[in-house]
Amino acid sequence: MNKRVEKQLFIFSLLAGVIGVYLLYLVTSSEALWIDKAIASVFVTSNDSILTLFGYFTELGSKIGIGAVALLSLLVLWLTKKDYIAMATIALAVALGNEVNKLLKNWIGRERPDLEHLDEVASLSFPSGHAMVGIILYMLIAYFLVKYISSKKGKWIAAIACTLIILLLGLSRIILHVHYPTDVIGGYAFGFIWGFLWILIYEMVKEWLKKKA
Repeated sequence: MNKRVEKQLFIFSLLAGVIGVYLLYLVTSSEALWIDKAIASVFVTSNDSILTLFGYFTELGSKIGIGAVALLSLLVLWLTKKDYIAMATIALAVALGNEVNKLLKNWIGRERPDLEHLDEVASLSFPSGHAMVGIILYMLIAYFLVKYISSKKGKWIAAIACTLIILLLGLSRIILHVHYPTDVIGGYAFGFIWGFLWILIYEMVKEWLKKKA
């Protein structure tokens, strides 16, 4: 990995850790947070077209959506690069990240927003699973796309596209009334850290195998 990129990811991970810990403190010490009310009020809408659109975005972070996109990414890596370490990284990061999310939800025990849920939900609220597992998957996809795309323009397009998917996915959970904004921000924070750890694991394994060859 490029040392500059590694340093940037490390700094962002430290920032994500600070945000995650701070949100844990807020969520476990207060029932109603001003930041949730302030952010959620900006995105309140009853427009059916907007709700339908964000319903599609939220599917990108559902179990079916994550599974389909993950399988597609594994297939592409297999057919084009034969990078089995990258395939294992994506599979393990997403699967184990989902389990970590469940543990955090059960440990924190935050209930969902007391609003009409516009998407089916069956678990607790903090951190958002869609946001956390979504950022893990699409962050790793962005990383490998940037790694393997040769053109600078292509790298930027891949990075921006994945970033937009992550942001719109998280925003959909607020618009559909199934998560507080802090649930989504917390999901991003913990997911980013988890994704960065798996990027480091990938790079260390690749370096180890190179030395053994």
